[in-house]
Order: sequence, then structure tokens, then C-alpha cells
Amino acid sequence: MRKNIMLLIGYLSNGGAEHSIIKLANELTKKHNVILVVVSKQGQDYDTSVPIIEIPNLRSKVKKILGIYKIQKLKKKYKIDVTISYTTVFNFFNVISKYKDKTIISIRNHLSTKKEGFIPTLLHKISIKLCSLIVCCSKSVEKDQLINYHVNKNKMVVITNFCNLEEVKKETNKKFSKEDENIVNDKLIVTLARLVPHKGHKHIIKAMSLVVKEEPNARLLIFSRGPMKEELEILVKKYNLTKNIFFLGFNPNPYQFLKKAKCFVLASDYEGFPNAVIEAMACGTPVIATDAPGGSKEILMENANLDHRIDKLVEADYGILIPSFINEHSIDTITKNEKILAMAILKLLDEEKYNFYHKKSLARIKKYDSKKVIQDWLKIIEV
Repeated sequence: MRKNIMLLIGYLSNGGAEHSIIKLANELTKKHNVILVVVSKQGQDYDTSVPIIEIPNLRSKVKKILGIYKIQKLKKKYKIDVTISYTTVFNFFNVISKYKDKTIISIRNHLSTKKEGFIPTLLHKISIKLCSLIVCCSKSVEKDQLINYHVNKNKMVVITNFCNLEEVKKETNKKFSKEDENIVNDKLIVTLARLVPHKGHKHIIKAMSLVVKEEPNARLLIFSRGPMKEELEILVKKYNLTKNIFFLGFNPNPYQFLKKAKCFVLASDYEGFPNAVIEAMACGTPVIATDAPGGSKEILMENANLDHRIDKLVEADYGILIPSFINEHSIDTITKNEKILAMAILKLLDEEKYNFYHKKSLARIKKYDSKKVIQDWLKIIEV
């Protein structure tokens, strides 16, 4: 029997949670009746055929109570059976607006490392008490909730992000524009992440200054947007890398670039379960990621030890892990860990090592195919 499902989040602009909820909406609508409720559709980056309803009141400090009341009215109007929410504030709105629906909150980040502040933490503690079920996007996030927020383990389930392999394959076969052909070469490195401090672009740029000394033709493509763009562009000029590093803005489907790349780099301080890593793997791209709190280690390593953080380059089962940069943001000179990142990139610019991890990426991504992971969502929705 088809269920009536509401998905609840703030916005649909570039971001991992936003991308994940759109992918979930697109899969669930194949079997159930789905609506997507947001504060605003403005700046929507991801396509969906699911009906989207805006509640602008949720943006206003004064009118938030009215907004929560409107969510509840929608639950009644559409006879919602299950409401799934993403991110701390909207998890709270979900449980407070409960009508007769099952309220499922999804925790998308390693919150104790993110350090959201007093009010968001309070809202989170209320949400985990009142909700019907908690979905953690990685084992690391689940462990964080158990240890630091004392969540009832019986209320939690781990469901990872997923990737539609068929759709990605179609995108990888698209032809490059003439402009893009001038940028792409056989020494390509790609990173996809919002241009904010905790995503670590500064460290990737500094590592590239070492890479180009060994491989002068190496090129880094930075996809996405964010408040740090100007600062990062200044850093690129400082290291004389304007012919090696390119800011290409936000691209919802960068798969043709990923397929061409020798490696994908994620330098985050913390994550939930990085979409970009599995999207890179779906293109057969070898991955380098920091061993930061979150799901990266779980993706790249079988039976990952979540209690231990590495302090050196580790050639893991499905990619290369490097130490986190979390304590290095204020250091202007090139650090030990940035040298390790440069070493990892140079390893994957070697054809033999690239081929090894190319095959490993294609093998690993099968675990995160949408056809498999969506079954875990259906189990908790259809109960």
C-alpha cells in the first residue's frame, strides 16, 4: 500500500544534506506519495519531479510558530503517514509538528565535532527524545550520538547515502565543451565541497604547490561555491598556481570531469557520509580523504577502527586516507599533513597506482547503489 510521505528540509541549494534528500525523494516517489516541504525553493540546485511546498514563515524568528503550525496542517491535509526530516532545526520542526505521523529524523553530521552551539544542541536533544526513529548516515555518526548525546540505541538505524549508478554512467559519457576541453588533461585532480573553512580547500591548494614541482602539468578543478572563494583565489595567486588550479563554480553533475580525473580529494575536518566520495567512486575515480570524524574512513576501509585516527598516509582497501587538518587552519607554512596530501596525490598520478584504485572504486560503489540502499529506507517506512 502506498504511504503518504513528507520530506522536510530548509533549502535545496548546494550541500550534502540537500543533495541527499532530493535523491531520497526521487527514489521514494517510485513507490509512495511524496511531498517535499522547504523554507524556500530559491536557488534550487537539484532536479526533482516531487511536489515542493514552501513555508517562508520558518525563516522568520517571529513567525516560526506559525510555520510549525503550517507543517502540522500539511500533515493533516495530505494524511501524512511518515515525515522524514534532515538537519537539526528541521528535525525539531518535524517532532514538534507531529500529528498522527511517524517522525523520522536524519542526522547528517558528526555533531560533537561540528559544535553547533547551545540552542541547536538543545533542539537536537529534544528531537532525539520525541522522534519515532533516528537515521544516522554513518556508523561514526551513530557512535557520536550514542556517546555524546546518550541516544537510545533501539531508536537508531544506520542508512548510508547512495548513488544512482545508472544515472551517473549516463552523465560520464557526455562530451566536454570546447572551453572545458582546454582545462582537462591527463593529470587532473578534482574536489567537490562548499567553499567553507572546515572543507579544507586551503590545505589542498598548499599541497598542490608541492605537487606541481614534481608534475608541472597537474591541474586541480574546484567545484562548488561559498564565502571563502576570494580568500582561496588569493592563496592560489600567492603560490603561483593560476595555471594549475581552476574554480569552476557549482555543478550538480560533474561526473564527466570525475571520470577523467586521476584522483578526487576530500579534506574535511568532519563529515556525515560524504556524497562526493561515493559519486567519485561511481565514476571509477580513486579517492583521497582525511581520516576525520564521519563516514569517509568507513567507505575507504573494511572494518574501520573508528576509535583511532591515523597520523600518516594509509593506502586503505578502497582509497587513500590521510591525517586530518583540523588543528592546522591557522598555519601559513606548509605543514606535515599537507606534505602527506601532496604525496598521496603524486601516488595516484602514477598510472599503476591509479589503475589499482580505479578498480577498487568501481568495486566499492556497488555497496552504495541506490537500488540496494533504498531498501533500508523502505523497511523503516513501510513497517
